[in-house]
Amino acid sequence: MNNNEQIRFAGDISIETIKIITANGFGQEITNQVVALEVYEDLYSPFISGIIAVKETLDFINLFPFVGEEYIEINVYTPSFTERNMTINDQFIIHKVTNRAQAGDRSVVYELHFMSREALVDLNKRPSMAFEGKISDIARSMLTNKEHGLETTKNVVIEETMNGTKYVSNFWSPIKNLNFLSQKALNLNNTPSYLFFENRNGFNFQSLENMYNSDVQQEFIYDGYDRDTTIAGETKRNIEEDYKRIIDIEIPVYYDLIEKTKMGMYSSKKTSHDIVTKRYSIKIFDILEQHPEKSHLNEFPAISNKSIRRGDQLHMMSEQHYGSFNGYKYISSGTTQERRSLLKQAETTKINIIVPGRTDYTVGAKVNLLINKFNPIRMSESDVTDKMLSGNYIISSINHVIDRERHECTMELIKDTIQLNPDKGDES
Repeated sequence: MNNNEQIRFAGDISIETIKIITANGFGQEITNQVVALEVYEDLYSPFISGIIAVKETLDFINLFPFVGEEYIEINVYTPSFTERNMTINDQFIIHKVTNRAQAGDRSVVYELHFMSREALVDLNKRPSMAFEGKISDIARSMLTNKEHGLETTKNVVIEETMNGTKYVSNFWSPIKNLNFLSQKALNLNNTPSYLFFENRNGFNFQSLENMYNSDVQQEFIYDGYDRDTTIAGETKRNIEEDYKRIIDIEIPVYYDLIEKTKMGMYSSKKTSHDIVTKRYSIKIFDILEQHPEKSHLNEFPAISNKSIRRGDQLHMMSEQHYGSFNGYKYISSGTTQERRSLLKQAETTKINIIVPGRTDYTVGAKVNLLINKFNPIRMSESDVTDKMLSGNYIISSINHVIDRERHECTMELIKDTIQLNPDKGDES
């Protein structure tokens, strides 16, 4: 990697190495045969995955041969981005080869599908044992332990939890265990919004609230910017400003009241019963009661005080397990309603954008979006910002699309709150 390499334009990319490695250690660099590369991350997916399009004349499939035990080593980066967490530099398992076709007398094209090596470990483990202790400690063990975990050597980012649990893994894979733990976990602010996912920083077990409190990594702007103009009237390229510009934007669904209501985002009722103690309890959840106690991306909830919401929007039934384990009166989670609402609130606004690519963009990062209003500008109007769509967002998914010419990122951005007070409208 050349530390002195300079960025030529927004979306510039350096493909350092792409190499196939067989199970017996034989390696073949295919950098020159790669036509395109896609690397995909998702906030709701445990592993990084991707596709490499190859065009070659050396018949790699018979040379190795391809039998499903090969790895792909990828090292690509934005020029001058040299830190480990700012590059795409890792080894992945090739789990599928598709779309093989002849492209000429002596050349073939095909696609290599890859994903994180830990996915193969997960497929081969089904621990059947009891786990007990603080949830964050169990999650750490599930990621690193060689007997029952994913055996990862990657960086592990785990947000400390305030609660513990005891349960039996009934032949669950490590990923199923981690997803189960994320449903039970409470952070130090008593917030049940944990997710487990992999991004450029490694494996993450952290709450949405923790992501909301992080620093803004990048600002994206949707306007008519082209280039800066000098005093002499000449235009010049400003790469930093170019990186902020949105190439394309799409809003698939602005909002869906019916779906959010059915999912219990606004309100819900839960009836819990215990067959041992012969008792039951009823809990009503309301979105506005818990809102001030939690951290959010923006200032206002996307709901007014006058909204129609009742607990019967979603009626849940749950079982309590009194005394199932020594030292634990109840092991059932009492935060199901709040967690369901918080995860749905996180997608209050969902926007898809395409921007010039950088290899340090990753899911879970906080970004700021600035969009101008689409109405005619009035002379008396000093602020033309669209406060409903603008604001802080979390990158929930990202697809790095790389070819030999440039790098673009297709992102899905989500936010839980808005900048406009729904009780006052544009007056706020």
